[in-house]
Amino acid sequence: MLRKYGIYAIIGLIVLFALLHLGFPPEQHDTRTTATTFLGGSAFLLMTCAVVLSTRAPILESLFGGLDRMYQVHRVVGVSAAILALVHFFGVPKELPAGVDPVANVLVPSAPLGMLGLIFLVIGLFVALNRKIRYSFWRPTHKIMALVYLLLVGHFFTAPAIFVEQFSPSGLLLLISAIVGVVCMLYSLFGMNKRTALPYTIETVNAMERATEIVLKPTGAALQFKPGQFAFVEIQGKGWSEPHPFTISSAPDEDHLRFSIKVLGDWTRKVREELQPGATVMVRGPYGRFDAANATEKQIWLAGGIGLTPFLSKIRAMQPDDSRQIHLVYAAREEQDAIFLDELKRLAEKLGNVTIVPVFSDEGNFARVDMMKQKLPDALGSYEYFMCGPKPMVNGIMKDLKGEGVPRHRIHTEAFEFR
Repeated sequence: MLRKYGIYAIIGLIVLFALLHLGFPPEQHDTRTTATTFLGGSAFLLMTCAVVLSTRAPILESLFGGLDRMYQVHRVVGVSAAILALVHFFGVPKELPAGVDPVANVLVPSAPLGMLGLIFLVIGLFVALNRKIRYSFWRPTHKIMALVYLLLVGHFFTAPAIFVEQFSPSGLLLLISAIVGVVCMLYSLFGMNKRTALPYTIETVNAMERATEIVLKPTGAALQFKPGQFAFVEIQGKGWSEPHPFTISSAPDEDHLRFSIKVLGDWTRKVREELQPGATVMVRGPYGRFDAANATEKQIWLAGGIGLTPFLSKIRAMQPDDSRQIHLVYAAREEQDAIFLDELKRLAEKLGNVTIVPVFSDEGNFARVDMMKQKLPDALGSYEYFMCGPKPMVNGIMKDLKGEGVPRHRIHTEAFEFR
């Protein structure tokens, strides 16, 4: 579930800038200049927030409720920055104010830097938000945002003092933000992957019904994670250059790391058909806050298809003395699509506190709130819900649960989208 502490921090930053900028404007500012430079400064601060979020820092996960939620906010912040930047561009006075040396402004042109930054920002956002563009093309082109940020930093630092006074209260806030943003950008591009990467080798590749399980053996330190977390997997070798995020399906105390991957596109199909044991894999993580360990005693887990993987890790990690009462509703198209169902039933029988409820759509059975309302021993509002699966299924069940009076804070979902 999205935690709002990080959102409050972003809003607080913009409010602070508004107080400083609108409360202490340069004497030569007219109302139009003050307003449009406020929009430009706010756009720059939002871009800085987007850059900071790209570092994947663990403290930020705690503020936003997980990396998946951080990426959602990252996307919204980027779009908001582009809108504010467009309004700023069309609204700011185009003529140089009196007293500004035109020759000096041409030598260090703020306006062209800002215009280039805006153009690349709009192009980059179009690519980022267009779901028809393949991930393999999107990922490298999204790095153009680093150039956009540097152009905006240049635009700010070379702006005539009549527009932006770098050492005014609001100017100092932008200056500090620029320093933080550049450091975070360099870390994201050049330092983050080296710091978080752990080498593994592929031990086995298991082809399953519409899914592939890869089993990895650590060659050094093993990844420390909690059940329900995910990691970025980057296979080394020609043709395997891009990392992909996958939920970890093994338990934390296992000697090997396991990922169960649904065959969805070219890359996942290539994993199934071409990946061989012995290949080197870099694993980066762990990420995510999809944690049911500290929730209430009575829990409902709803898994749709490959959305089973975080729950598979949780059940594999559970101990017989676990006091929670858990109902796992496992929705699939047909029984042969329900991977690991036999293992789940064995583990549930061994644990004693887990009930497996498989539902298959080809038999006319679906994961629905009315079904749960009839079959669960207690009222719907007495449970805490964890859901992972296709977006339409999750959204539909969430809507129905709210309609039955289940509080939003008792419904947890994993927003496994990174574009």
